[in-house]
Amino acid sequence: MNKKELEKYLLDFDLNNIDSFEHLLKDTLATNNKFNLTAIKDEEKFRELMILDSLYPLHLLDFNDKKVIDVGTGGGYPGLPLALASKGEFTLLDSTKKKIDHINEYVKESHINNVVGVCDRAEEFAKKNIEKYDIAIARAVSSLNILVEIILPLLKIGGFFIAMKGLKGKEEIEEAKKALKELGGEVVEIDEFELPESKEVRINILIKKIKTSPKKYPRVYKQIIDKPL
Repeated sequence: MNKKELEKYLLDFDLNNIDSFEHLLKDTLATNNKFNLTAIKDEEKFRELMILDSLYPLHLLDFNDKKVIDVGTGGGYPGLPLALASKGEFTLLDSTKKKIDHINEYVKESHINNVVGVCDRAEEFAKKNIEKYDIAIARAVSSLNILVEIILPLLKIGGFFIAMKGLKGKEEIEEAKKALKELGGEVVEIDEFELPESKEVRINILIKKIKTSPKKYPRVYKQIIDKPL
């Protein structure tokens, strides 16, 4: 996908700031030469698989004026593209310090005022930030039953979690039924689509928090992994 093609798809989201996304692309790939931010190093693939793919949640929710957390953001995806596309207040969370340091340096140098990177383990951060966010999002991080336990406690009642998944997304919903019931979540929409050039299938799962999560969650990470709900 070249720059003009990405620009065309941005118009589908009512976006016209192609230069902001191109700057993000160049910075991420340049930093990738110093330490690993993404396995995708080709510019044309990056536009589709990292930039455009990160924007599809805009079909599901309005991020404007919302407190948003991107859990397991890695090099800043999908959080940075979504922040460039909206006026939401974004927290980008990851446990790798050099990735968060890079994100904070990038947003400072680029004068992006609606993003802060935080280095912490997700389950520990969740314990300290119960019901603080309107929207949570996670892209290619963990299985859904594990993510539900970590992420739903972060959300306000009536808030939403978007789990960005691949082909096995629907299977993961079945596996996460117990966790969803226990943590107070309900699947309200499943957005399945193909990326336009690679034809890779994506499944974005929209989960609404309908009741308060029990205070004992999230558990310590070893318990979450050893005995998933």
